[in-house]
Amino acid sequence: MNEAQFENQVRRLLAEACGSAAALREGIDLLESGLLDSLAFITLLDGLEDMGVEIQPTQVEREAFRTAAGIVELCKTFAREAGVVV
Repeated sequence: MNEAQFENQVRRLLAEACGSAAALREGIDLLESGLLDSLAFITLLDGLEDMGVEIQPTQVEREAFRTAAGIVELCKTFAREAGVVV
């Protein structure tokens, strides 16, 4: 999977997990807004795991999950390490 395909898939997964495309808006704080609540967070991590990307929440600062862009970048880093993104 190339980087653009991966990024699109992560964004789609994030919107589904949060239950709203609003989660993809630039500058929105997903944690403060409540879009990325505990259930959405678990759903997101589960979906990422299905894509071959395992993120242990204790390994990552909470700040990385505040924005869609931050989540995408975090996922790309883990995906490269796992050999998911070419």
